[in-house]
Amino acid sequence: MLAKQKQIIKDVKRIAKHHHELSEAKGELFNIYNILSLKTKEVRTHSAFIAELLNPKGTHFLGSVFLEAFIKLLPLEYFKDYIDAETCTVLVEYHTGPINNDLKIGGRIDILIKDGYNKTIVIENKIDAGDQLFQIERYYNYNKKNGNKVVYISKYGDSPDYNSKGDYIEGKDFHILSYQQDIINWLEECQSLASDQPILRESIKQYKILIQQITNTLGDKEDKELTTIIGENFEEAAIIVSKYNQLSNRLKKRFRDKVLEDLKSKLTDFHITNNNINNKHSHIWFHNTKPKMFEKVWFVIESFSGKGHKDSLLFIGIFDDKNNLSTQDYFLPVTKNWVHHQPLRYNNKEIRLNDVSFLKLLNDKDELIKITNSISAQILGFIKDYRSLLEK
Repeated sequence: MLAKQKQIIKDVKRIAKHHHELSEAKGELFNIYNILSLKTKEVRTHSAFIAELLNPKGTHFLGSVFLEAFIKLLPLEYFKDYIDAETCTVLVEYHTGPINNDLKIGGRIDILIKDGYNKTIVIENKIDAGDQLFQIERYYNYNKKNGNKVVYISKYGDSPDYNSKGDYIEGKDFHILSYQQDIINWLEECQSLASDQPILRESIKQYKILIQQITNTLGDKEDKELTTIIGENFEEAAIIVSKYNQLSNRLKKRFRDKVLEDLKSKLTDFHITNNNINNKHSHIWFHNTKPKMFEKVWFVIESFSGKGHKDSLLFIGIFDDKNNLSTQDYFLPVTKNWVHHQPLRYNNKEIRLNDVSFLKLLNDKDELIKITNSISAQILGFIKDYRSLLEK
């Protein structure tokens, strides 16, 4: 069995290398989204681009053809003739009002599709960020009197957290699409529909390539070859996947523990805690030992799991549970309680623990030491800069 596993890995390396060489020869490595650091920006990149294609009044000037192709991805029994595509308007970050006390109404909708008869489709776009409490339920409750349907787009077609969907049923109360398969297929259809519009067609293609990068999806030919190899060696491939997940979690935990150890030696007046590395919001929390300091206000580092806020960004921030802190104009909030944050970087690149290239660095012990020292310095600098604000 070990020989088969080695052969699978060898084949994967060969296919990945060929895919990279082919992409380089075609000029596909030049991607405007990567250049402008927009790769994982849900609002500025993904919601904005998808909404523009869906919009019958969009600058593509092709009417409702892209929207109609999108609707065909969804179950016919729920979506056939549901909306009048030609009369639709499409809005990004649509504000439905303040979130009420039980969190069941209000908030912002990533993408809202609304036709001339006030029927709506609410799209929740999750390329990486975590789910909010009762989020699916809030979307489900929106515009119920006129007609509303909820679509949840995630990277691999994963279902939302229970805290978000509650007892609502997937496939009935809300519908799931994946970037890896559904959105890529839709973008390919959009390319075909825009075949006589070269700039539009190539813009769609570049965005599709970005989605393939994010979801680790190969080109059609390479993907079919790899699928065949996996299908012929299913048990061996399953062991490799399991071992990859184990190693990935081990590297994340070792990294988190190294950072934790270093900070504990340098921040002796703090009580520092952490949680399970598999927790979506795997963190390090800093509780000050002085009784009158940091009452319900903490410095926190999240997330070491490769999931969480800000497109799974690893950041140091200020968490204010009871809105005790007098916030400043220059603060960069994450959520209502995350009043300020600073991304953590290595080699001038924001860190995300779901980035395979970063995990590869963590597997090098010398590199791990360098990363830990760099991260600790950034964290200590942040705490030094903002500590006085929390002591007032």
